[in-house]
Amino acid sequence: MAEASSEDVDSNTNAPVSVPINYPGPRSDVRYPLNTQYCGECTLPLEYCEYGPDPERCREWLERTLPDLLNQMQASGSGDDKGGEKKRQTRGGKGMPKGKKKSEAQKIILNKQQRKGNKFVTIVQGLASNEVDIELARKFFAQKFSCGCSKSGDDELTIQGDVVSELIDLLPEKWNQINPELIEDKS
Repeated sequence: MAEASSEDVDSNTNAPVSVPINYPGPRSDVRYPLNTQYCGECTLPLEYCEYGPDPERCREWLERTLPDLLNQMQASGSGDDKGGEKKRQTRGGKGMPKGKKKSEAQKIILNKQQRKGNKFVTIVQGLASNEVDIELARKFFAQKFSCGCSKSGDDELTIQGDVVSELIDLLPEKWNQINPELIEDKS
C-alpha cells in the first residue's frame, strides 16, 4: 500500500478554518434598548430626512412636533456644514422626484377608419391631455354605445362603429373640462 505524503494531506483537506471573533458586547456609553424616532412626513428615521423626497416638509413637521430635537440636531450638525451650502448629488443613486409637468389641453382628434366590408371604427386621440381618465372613458363608451372599446395607445381609444357625430356632442357634456372648440373631426 502507498502512503500519502504530508503534502497530499494538506492540499486535499477541506476542513473549515475557524478564526476566533472577539465580540466586545454592549457598550457602556449606550443606553439599551435603542429608541429610534421616525419622521411623520417621510417615515424615515429623523437623521435621514434630508435624503427623503421632500426635506423641507420634514423640517416643518419636526419644527411643529419636536422643536427641542430639531435644535439639538442643528447644533450637532452645524460643524460639518460648509458655508451653509447644501451638498448636491453628483453620481448614481435616486435623485429627487420630479413633479409632473402640467401640459396644456391639446386637440381631441376623432377619426373614422373603414374595416372589412361596411364596418367602421372610431379612433379618439387626446383625451388624456384634457385630464380625462382613459380607463373610465373606455368603460363609459363601451356601455353608452353598446360596443367594444379598447385602449390602443397611451392617449388613444378605438371604438367599434361609426360614432363620430355622437362623440362631438357627448364629450363636452360628459366631461366639463373639455372645450368643444378643441374637438376636431378628421373623418
